[in-house]
Amino acid sequence: MPGAGNLGHYRLVELIGRGGMGQVWLAEDTHLEREVALKLLPVELATDEDYRRRFEREARLAARLRGPHVVPIHAFGELDGRLYIDMELIEGSDLGKTLREVGSLPPDRAVDLITQIAEALDIAHRAGLVHRDVKPSNVLTLPNGFAYLIDFGIARGVGQATITSTGVAVGTWAYMAPERYSGTEDLRSDVYSLACLLFEVLTGAKPFAHTDPVQQMAAHLTADPPRASDRNSLIPAALDAVVARGLAKDPAHRFPSAGALAGAARAALEARPAPVRPAPARPAPPTVKWDGGRAPTGYTPGFTPHAANPVATPSPTRFATPPPPTGYTPPPAISPGYQSSVSSVGPSQLGGSGYPGYPVANLPGTQGGPFQSGVAAYYAPPPPLPKIGFLRVLWWIVLAIVLLFFGLMTIFAIHDIFTRGFESAAVAIGVNVFVDGLFVVFAWLAWREIRLVRRSSHQPVPRH
Repeated sequence: MPGAGNLGHYRLVELIGRGGMGQVWLAEDTHLEREVALKLLPVELATDEDYRRRFEREARLAARLRGPHVVPIHAFGELDGRLYIDMELIEGSDLGKTLREVGSLPPDRAVDLITQIAEALDIAHRAGLVHRDVKPSNVLTLPNGFAYLIDFGIARGVGQATITSTGVAVGTWAYMAPERYSGTEDLRSDVYSLACLLFEVLTGAKPFAHTDPVQQMAAHLTADPPRASDRNSLIPAALDAVVARGLAKDPAHRFPSAGALAGAARAALEARPAPVRPAPARPAPPTVKWDGGRAPTGYTPGFTPHAANPVATPSPTRFATPPPPTGYTPPPAISPGYQSSVSSVGPSQLGGSGYPGYPVANLPGTQGGPFQSGVAAYYAPPPPLPKIGFLRVLWWIVLAIVLLFFGLMTIFAIHDIFTRGFESAAVAIGVNVFVDGLFVVFAWLAWREIRLVRRSSHQPVPRH
């Protein structure tokens, strides 16, 4: 390098990339005192007048591009006999290196990345600029998944080598559209390269992975597009159609824009069938309350309804009851107006079975209501005592001590009223009023705590 590590007003710090069309350096712009990515093209290109004119035209277009996935170009030109492009420094990962390490990306991540690159391409195409070299190594990704497309306006030699003359197709063999080999190109050539990139991020392999450039060119010109789903079973078949249309030999049969390809890929991914999950177990059909010997709906094995009470369709109930025990015979119908003398029910009175939750006839509270002719009560254990935390117990202890203290103070104050003189008694009365007020407050708090505990420990058992 000229100037022993310097190029004009740039100080070359570290070589961060190298290719057939030059080098990329981490450099310091000494005029503006900032770090940049400095692209240096081969020395011989600076002497090619035709190339210099094309370079300046396309670099000027690239410098005007503005978009979230486009790396800004600060400056371009010639310094010390070298063509250069000053770009914003992006500390990201080379997608080509990532694919070599991990092999492929999940379909969701792959389509999201292609969508970001398509946005950058659409911006360039609207500005009249064709990228010509869409490939993994020209994509930088950040740890959060954000992607940048780099190298706008930088021509590549055929096969990543050199430019032989003006008008020769430039790009990378594995991603070049068929028309590029005849020297023609437009924005649909970038759509073809984007489809190649989509296939690679989905599968980890190039669509036409021949090592010989001649075989690669023949495959792009004549071979049918491969199916990504054949390499990765997680890829929906609908994405194969997107790749196939993007790799159409005739540019007129491709997507009209990079964004259209990305939109079709998203739609294909969202339309994939949901994973098959085992069907949830069907709940058992709800049972109904037994009513004076009437059989519940659907319960027929071994059961004969009472002759005086034919089976009737019961009204819907809110709670399901357990099925009757084996061998149970329902009690006979109870005549209206029957009054029971039973005052309590225990497990031994449940039809002789002791079956928890089983309907019991003739219980208090069943007369005069909707269950007058049948059974309405169920045996249920008493509710559990409420849980009492440590802080609650500590509060009770403090409350008891304070209540005792102010109670004693009240007694002493009353004693002083009757034992001291008039003046002392007046003071004692004032003290007594203050102490009695506090005593009343804490006594009310203690009474409130007792009510809360009693209320929570005597919750009624809900009727089913």
